Amino acid sequence: MNNRQLESFLAIVQLGSFAAAAERLHVTQSTVSARIQELEDDLGISLFDRSQRQVHLTNKGRQLVAYAEQVTHIFREIKEQLGSNAAIGGIVRIGVAELVALTWLPSFTRAVSKKFPNVILEFEVGLNPVLLAGVKKGDFDIAIIAGPSTDTTFVARPLGTVLFSWMCSPDLYPTNELMTARDLRRWPIVYQGTDSYTTEATNTWLGIRTSKKHLGTSCNSLAAVKSLTVAGVGVSLLPHGIFEDAVHRKELTPIRTEPAGLEMPFTAVFTKQTSSRLVEDIVDLCEQSSTFS
Repeated sequence: MNNRQLESFLAIVQLGSFAAAAERLHVTQSTVSARIQELEDDLGISLFDRSQRQVHLTNKGRQLVAYAEQVTHIFREIKEQLGSNAAIGGIVRIGVAELVALTWLPSFTRAVSKKFPNVILEFEVGLNPVLLAGVKKGDFDIAIIAGPSTDTTFVARPLGTVLFSWMCSPDLYPTNELMTARDLRRWPIVYQGTDSYTTEATNTWLGIRTSKKHLGTSCNSLAAVKSLTVAGVGVSLLPHGIFEDAVHRKELTPIRTEPAGLEMPFTAVFTKQTSSRLVEDIVDLCEQSSTFS
């Protein structure tokens, strides 16, 4: 019995199939199957009920889960505490807000690769509901979200703020007059997703109840929100510095508002259960790489 066998076993339990476990571990499905067969031979038991199409643990398999989690945690802790950075390997899965992917994600990736050359980073871009659910389910080791974290099950580290300003097509706003929330509510709004933190912050700024539907449209892609705004579909809150080129090209016009736009915080979160030296070091590199003020 060895750590790779136990890691493969836990990956199957978590993901629900041998194929998904193989993809997670970057090995072939036959390799995962061989590891499980070796583990079963060593223990002299069956871990999975193979009479059904879906993966089901046997009673002995269910009993093994807690032991396997303890052993793999100890192996990881030994390597992280006693080994060199070059000796630390494995896959770290990170869910990221799109604005991070458009800005400092490459420099962050280079920083991690320099410090931990044998660590593989896997990123998925998404909105807060998906990212936070992914951390709780174990699909992500870390999530970089828009907004603060109020969930006490997470360890939260602030990564700075970004100024979001109201913008629109120049055709919609030719006068440069000062606009209030009441004025903006007369226009269609282009939201970033229906359940995102950005949408919640937008409605709060506008004085709209989150349960109330407002005239406009939504898309979970920030880049698509910008394109829809350029096309004159409506007005939107966009990160002030990220789309400056579009402002210079007169594709977008910042709207003068009272109050001004909003400072949106960004936060790295992970669970206390998955906390480790590696995870915390990578979050440290998030803080160092962030270009948010």
